[in-house]
Formats: sequence, structure tokens, C-alpha cells
Amino acid sequence: MDKIQKYEKVLINLYWVFIVLLFSALIFKQELYTEANVMFSKKIFLIVFLILILALNIVKTIFVKNIRLYSDKIFDVFRIIEVFLISVFLLPFSDGIEYLSLVLPLFFITIHKGKKASYILLALSAVIKLINLIVLYSVQESFDTTQLVYGVFKIACIYILFIAIFNITAKIYSGNLKNEQENDRLIAELGEKYEQLASAQDKIKNQYEKLKETNFKLEDTNKRLTSSIAEFYTLQQVSEAIGSILDINELLNFVNDVIIGVMGVNYSTIVLFDQKKNRLKVQFTNITNKEELAILTDNVNCELLLDILQNEKPIIENMVDPDKYDFIKTRNIGSFMCIPLSLKSRKFGLTLIEHRNNNTFNTENLRLLTTLGKQVSMAIENAQLYANLQEMATVDGLTGVYNRVYFHEKFENEFRMAKEKGYNLSLVILDIDFFKIFNDTYGHLFGDVVLKEVAQTVKNNLRGTDTIARFGGEEFVLILPRTSIQQAHEKVEFLRTRIAGNIIKDNLISASVTASFGIACYPETSSNQVGLIRDADNALYKAKESGRNCIMIAQKVS
Repeated sequence: MDKIQKYEKVLINLYWVFIVLLFSALIFKQELYTEANVMFSKKIFLIVFLILILALNIVKTIFVKNIRLYSDKIFDVFRIIEVFLISVFLLPFSDGIEYLSLVLPLFFITIHKGKKASYILLALSAVIKLINLIVLYSVQESFDTTQLVYGVFKIACIYILFIAIFNITAKIYSGNLKNEQENDRLIAELGEKYEQLASAQDKIKNQYEKLKETNFKLEDTNKRLTSSIAEFYTLQQVSEAIGSILDINELLNFVNDVIIGVMGVNYSTIVLFDQKKNRLKVQFTNITNKEELAILTDNVNCELLLDILQNEKPIIENMVDPDKYDFIKTRNIGSFMCIPLSLKSRKFGLTLIEHRNNNTFNTENLRLLTTLGKQVSMAIENAQLYANLQEMATVDGLTGVYNRVYFHEKFENEFRMAKEKGYNLSLVILDIDFFKIFNDTYGHLFGDVVLKEVAQTVKNNLRGTDTIARFGGEEFVLILPRTSIQQAHEKVEFLRTRIAGNIIKDNLISASVTASFGIACYPETSSNQVGLIRDADNALYKAKESGRNCIMIAQKVS
């Protein structure tokens, strides 16, 4: 938007405010009129002025929005009309309103055109003012020369003050004009600099072409060196990952990303072998299309891939026939390479990489991928050993449920989450009734069977979010997140009946046991973590005192 259009837009907004104020004065009959005599009704003057200035503002709005209509001359015309309307139609009103109204057009004409233009408009306004003054006094019956002279003197003083004010404004205009001229000079200089820069750029471009030609000669040598460095870096990264990442899923995801980056393939997939089910399963892949992924998953246990794993023989196929390999259908694969992940006699799975172009892979690629495969196989074995150690550290060896160490860690986390998110957390402690007598009667071996059976009966009837742990001896503890005291009671009653109804058999011995339960719940019965365990334990004690094979709930917080 041009500068004068911005000025015009500001003026339009100011006149809207001015119109609203005058209209409000008209409505509420504010005393805006002077005591001077006029030939027409003051109210008619104001109404006519409002109509004309409103129409002018609408016309200005239309011109400002249309760039082709608006020009510098139009700006001048609008200012002349505004001065004329204000000088003619605001005469019957207090001098303050008329002169304040004149400030708007005169100020903007000054900062745009300079003081000469403002003097012309001031002269126009003064002439209208003088004519009006002479006419008014001439129609009066008693002509007073003194009053006429005073009126002329008053007008002269006010317009001299206007001239002084707009002289100051004109200096602002002069400063702006100098700035614009300076800007034009700077733009011209920048243009010259740009031409010089363009010339220098052409010289640099010629030098670049020469360097580029030289660089092409070095590329063949660098290519071999880069390939060796890339291989070394890849092996180093994977070796570091194997030493630092013990989570198997995180490690395989990292390796899959490395293969995609280093080999420059379209797809990379790591497939693991499930020893129990004797089947291959897609573990990680960058294939995102659901249909393509479904085809790979459904056909991953094909004869070719199983044979590669069993015989530990990698394969390179650089001219792929899609009809021959079901697992790559719809993906437009031109080349693929598959290597087994195995270590000694253990088979862990496969790495399958694919490219859309034909003749992509060579023996160097196979060598690198095979080396990576050996490292990944070692990592998988290490991760599985670590997982087994973790399980041994957190799982009770006899019952197969979590141990007390894991319980305290899990309980602390669950209680913190329940407190932060504001949901119920129920804690249940159960104790097998008369277990010592039962143990002494049938022997410790059968006692161990009882502990296993009770633990598995409870574990098999819990939700995925619930936790069971051996608390000590014949006591077990249950963590039930998002479970109220009433819901916990219903769940525990179900578990109590299942335990009591279960016949435990071992060789010739057959017996059944019962259990007593204590329930506490945060925040219904207990307000903190220690209190929750204490209240559940006290409730268990009451259940034992009440005859066993029953459920007791901790008292609610008062």
C-alpha cells in the first residue's frame, strides 16, 4: 500500500470517530453552537455537514481500496473538500470544534506536500471565514465596525498560530523528503554494487567450473575411501550400540536405521525367529504401507527364507521376478539381499534389504551386511541373557510371580501415578489359611505346590494392568490400579471362591485351601503409601481373627 493511501486510511478512521461524536452531540443536544447569528438553522447546518462528510468518507473508502482510482491529485482534492466543508458548515459552532476539525486535513497535507500546500488550504479557509464574517455583520441592522475588526483580528491570530504549527510539521515533511532522497541514493548505490557482485559471481562461477572438473577426477579415489570409512563407521556405531543398548527392541530398531542409511536401500526389515512356534516374525521394518506390510507378514514364512535361516546361506538377487517371491509383491523390487542372523548353533532370524533398481548389490555389500549380521546376532544373544537375568532378579523362583523387591518398586510408581492423576489405587494382601499346619501335614514339597497353584490361580484371573507379587512366606500382595474399594471387594470375592474351589493334586495327595484377604484403597481408606500397606495388613489381621476364608476392608478415612 502506497504512503498516501496509508495517510488516507488513517484520516478515514479519524473522520468516522468525528462523525460519531457529532452525531452523538446532535442526539443528546449537547451545546456545540456559538451565540453568533447565522442565516440558517444551526441544526440544519450540522445535519447537512454530517451527511456530506459521511458521503465523502464513503467515497474516500472506495477510492482507497481501488489502487487504480487513487492518486496524488485525488488526495489533494479530498483535502480541499474537507477544508471547504469544515469552514462552511461548522461556522455556527464553537470555534474549538471548527479549528480542531481543520487540523486533520491540514496536518496530513503538510506532512505529504509541505507547507506551501497547507498555506493554500489555510487561505481557502480564512477567505470563507472572512466572507462569512462580513456577510453576517452586513445584514445586521446596527453595524458595529469595532466588532468586525475584532473578528478579523481574532481570525488572523488563529490562522497565524496555524501557520506556526504547520511550519513545524513542514520541517517533519522536509526531513522525510530528505530521508526518501537518501534512500533513493542508497538504492542506486546498491544497484551498482549488485552489478559488481554479479560480475564477480560470473568470475567465481568460471573458477567453480574449473574446480568442479578437478573434483571429478578426485571422486573415483574418494569413493573407495568413503566406502571404507562408511563401513568402518557403521561397524563402530553398531559395536557401540551393542555395548550400551541392552533392550533388544531398541537395539534392532537402531540397527535397522543404520542399514537403511549406510546401504542406501528402499526397504530394510529385521525378521526374528520364534523358537517356540518355529516361525518367523517381522520385528522391524520401514515399510509403512499397510497392504505391503500385510503381504510381507503373511509370506515371511516362505520356503526360501526358512531355508536361508536353516542352512545359514545368504542370497543376493539382482534381477527380481515378482511372481517368484510372494513376500515382495506390489513393492516393485528390482534387487534384494537376505542374510541369516545366527551364532554358533543358535538361529535368531534374518535381515532382508530391498532396492527398487536392478543390479544394486554386490559381494562388498554382502560382506558388510554379513559382518553386521554377526554383530547383531551377538547383541541379540546378550540382550536375551540380560532379559533372563532381569527376570531372575524380579520374579519369585518358586511361584513364578513377582518378588517383594519388584513389588516395592512397582507400588511406588503406581501410587505416584494415582496421586498425580487422581484415580483410586487398591492394595490387597492375602494369606493362605493354616498353611503351616498344612505344610507340616503334607510335607514341604506339597506346600510348594500349594503356593504355586494359589499364585497362578490369582495371576490368571487378574487384568493386564494388575500386579501380583509374593510378599513373604504364604502371603501375596495385589496392586489394582483404577479400582475402588467396592470394585476391589468384588474382584477379591471372586478370587477367594476360585482358590477355595480349586482342588490341588500332586501324586497321591489331593487337597484344597482357603485364603484370608485384607483390602485398603487410596484415597478411600488410606491417605499415603505407607498407610495403604499398613491398613491392608491390619484388615488381613482382622480377617484372620474373624475365622479366616473371608475378606476385610480397612476403615475409611474420616
